Amino acid sequence: MKKTALALAIPLAIVGVAVAGAWYTGSRVEQEITRGIEQANSLLKTDAPDLGMSVSLLGVERGLLSSSARYQVTIAGNEGEAPTTLVFTDRLEHGPFPASRLAAGKLAPVMAQSHFALEQNEFTAPLFAAAAGKAPLSGELAIHYDQQQEGVFESAALQFAKDGESLRLSPATVNFSVSGDKKDVRGDARLAEADLVFLDPQSGQPVRVELRDLGIAGDKKENANGFALGPSSVSLKSLRVKAPGSPEVELRQAVGEEVLKQGEKGLDQTLSYRVGQLLVQGQEIGGLKLDTSLRNLDEGTLKSLKETYNQYALGSVGSTAELTPEQEEALKGQFLRMLDSSPKLALDELSLRTAHGVAKVSLAVDLRKPDHAAQTPDEMARSVLASLKANLKVDKAVIGDVVALQASLGGADAGSVDPVALKQQTDAMTDLFSGMALQSEWAVLDGNSLSSSLAYADDKVKFNGKDMTTQEFVAFAMGSAQGLGLGGGATVGVEEAPQQEELE
Repeated sequence: MKKTALALAIPLAIVGVAVAGAWYTGSRVEQEITRGIEQANSLLKTDAPDLGMSVSLLGVERGLLSSSARYQVTIAGNEGEAPTTLVFTDRLEHGPFPASRLAAGKLAPVMAQSHFALEQNEFTAPLFAAAAGKAPLSGELAIHYDQQQEGVFESAALQFAKDGESLRLSPATVNFSVSGDKKDVRGDARLAEADLVFLDPQSGQPVRVELRDLGIAGDKKENANGFALGPSSVSLKSLRVKAPGSPEVELRQAVGEEVLKQGEKGLDQTLSYRVGQLLVQGQEIGGLKLDTSLRNLDEGTLKSLKETYNQYALGSVGSTAELTPEQEEALKGQFLRMLDSSPKLALDELSLRTAHGVAKVSLAVDLRKPDHAAQTPDEMARSVLASLKANLKVDKAVIGDVVALQASLGGADAGSVDPVALKQQTDAMTDLFSGMALQSEWAVLDGNSLSSSLAYADDKVKFNGKDMTTQEFVAFAMGSAQGLGLGGGATVGVEEAPQQEELE
């Protein structure tokens, strides 16, 4: 008898605890919603004032095991325009054990499980039509007792068409998690397909853009000064563009990566982009690579600059107001203070890899605090620029690959290009370009490559191994430009005048 009573008592006790927890959660629902909306509005105001966006609670209906709520998102219009409003409905299951989570095998207790969706109104009616009557945007959100949140946004398949233009989007998802203090944010998004057709404003012909397998990810943690440290990335399987009168261009296996981290003398940021294959009219040119970096960015000055900009932006939401001279001067002063930490800017690599070679360029610039005695733009530039290094290396084979591609694209079709004539043309153009580069002394021969190097520091230049003063290098550059016909417009006019007199 005691065992039977115990067997009944245990599940009843569990149910009692669950109901009591649900009642407790339900009693806090409106309080938690209000607090969350206040936090969202504060964040929008400080970090994204340009959006002119705010969130408000339209109402809450509280029940024992679940509650219903409606929220309104208002986006300020331009001056003289009415604001845009989006309304979301939300069904909140009370914790600690919402039925939907138990059904999904998620046994960890949570405060509430939200199920939200965009509501149809005058503004969103076209979105519902594009989604064939389904909710264009919906999602779920789990709220933990420590205020941590995790969930997913989902968009329906959308299709728009009007006056010969169209947009088709496949369903998309965004998974995210946010720590209780809102400082640790992780997320990833996926969009399988997007097709866009719009009319070229000049020709009136359709321009087609096809995107496949777009992915976005980020893992950011806010530091004491409000900067989001950590990595983020975007990837793309294919992007194809076909415009009237232009060859079709396609990017394949494209990746972009960004990292912001704490360095020895401030914040360091790196940006990297890769394109596995660049194709023009179905013919592969090669792969592209771009690496850039910013180092020694002073956090305190960056924070002040951000706050000043947001302060000015708050006063111009929904209008076309421009900065006053005083505001411009204040921002200029903060930009100059950024130089106190001796920031370093670099194009670490920009390269094109073709079937037979590589062309690569790099540039590094070290800046410093300007000298107070500097007055003219030239003096200011010399004062701010501590050093500069640039390097260029182009394999001769790359020149031939590019010339061959251009020649083949110029033919009616691939079969119309004579391979023997094409080889002769590419060899001739490679020799011509190489000869011009070597004769002008802008490049030196490095095996089967053309290379060039430039280093500047302490008002001295070292160019392709030769030491020069800054004035000597400027004179050399100007003379080379005139020799290549880049600065001889006035000379041509002077020479033509006597010839015309002779003819007369």
